[in-house]
Amino acid sequence: MSIRRRLTLWNAIAFATVLVGFAGLVYLLASRALWQQANRTADTGFRLVETDPRLMTDTDVRVRYWLDEFDEHMGIVAGVYRVDGSSVAVHPELVRHFTGPLPTPPSRSTHTDKSGDRWVAASKSVQVGQQELVVLLLVPLREADAELALLIRVLAVAYLLARAALAPVDTLRRSAEEITVNRLHERLPIPNPNDELGRLATTVNAMIGRLEQSFAEMKRFTADASHELRTPLTSIRVESEATLERPATVDEYRALVGSILEECGRLTRLTDQLLSLAREDAGISQHEPVPVDLGELVGAVTEVLRPLAEVKRLALVTDLAEGVLIPGNPIRLRQVVMNLIDNAVKYTPEGGSIRVTVKRANSQVVVSVADTGEGIPAEHLSRVFDRFYRVDKARSREIGGTGLGLSIARSVVVAHGGVIELSSEAGGGTTATMTFPDDTSVG
Repeated sequence: MSIRRRLTLWNAIAFATVLVGFAGLVYLLASRALWQQANRTADTGFRLVETDPRLMTDTDVRVRYWLDEFDEHMGIVAGVYRVDGSSVAVHPELVRHFTGPLPTPPSRSTHTDKSGDRWVAASKSVQVGQQELVVLLLVPLREADAELALLIRVLAVAYLLARAALAPVDTLRRSAEEITVNRLHERLPIPNPNDELGRLATTVNAMIGRLEQSFAEMKRFTADASHELRTPLTSIRVESEATLERPATVDEYRALVGSILEECGRLTRLTDQLLSLAREDAGISQHEPVPVDLGELVGAVTEVLRPLAEVKRLALVTDLAEGVLIPGNPIRLRQVVMNLIDNAVKYTPEGGSIRVTVKRANSQVVVSVADTGEGIPAEHLSRVFDRFYRVDKARSREIGGTGLGLSIARSVVVAHGGVIELSSEAGGGTTATMTFPDDTSVG
């Protein structure tokens, strides 16, 4: 059973238990109160008989008097007996409603007559001079039973009303159960968007929308990753099969091995970048931040890549502010800066220029890499940070691009509390800008 079904089941059981427990408690308390009321009525009857001063001198008359009084004013059916069981006086209704043996006093019990009516049968010994009499009182429970029956109906109506009130919750539950991984396009019904359930359903629908988007991105990422991995593997397999199908010279085998090594290098870069993305997404690549001098870090990366720029006769100019510190991971930040400058070198034609700057501006630290390269068409700018997205796929593969560098850069910059943006136009060059909070307290 899924977690969702278990939670739904336990919630239903908990609600039913509370409702049944509450109804049972109310019924029990009401039943006990009515029972105690019947017993108090019996106690009143016994007290009236015991405190009658004329009972000793005129026993038979007073006994019959009290039998009539009990019947007329209290609804009690009574009888008075001697200890040996012979009757002194018995109300005619007592014989009809009570057919059992005389209970040994003192006693209290519930008695049901032939017609199904319930009574409290109470007996007590009363001393009249030298004579001991047993008084038996039958207190009717008809009104109490009627009140309990009414209470049951009220509780049943309350249950039905509660069930009707919670019907929208049950509808939401059933609708939620029907939304699976393959049906994330569906949404919960919102009959009234202004009440609590409507707002809850709206929130859940928004969450489902985010899940749908995440699943779509995951599927697209999986498909793109599979395609990127399959391309070099296919190249290795095709070239190997072609070479093995015919006699080959040593130079041809050497060329084959070189091609295989090149494709293995592509696979290595791709798997390393996929691993970096996975670590960034899982948050396990984060380390305890240390003060990082961005001017020094960017300068070091620039000098490492300067030989590549010189090969293409590119002017690599730097303008690096000193003492610009931010808390972060120097290894990950170095990877981002190297990716941006490397991209600028790759996509800038010979004779162009690249300008790398680090400065403070408006309580922020800004790192920018501006080139005079081919630029990026406007329709591609919104997607350049998507995973595996390439403006020119053929050329990207030719120069070893995987379409993951900018995605990794954005993940790293965001993890450092910053923002990365690209501004460009076709034929007008590209500027990559990273902005970080200026934490002057670092160091």
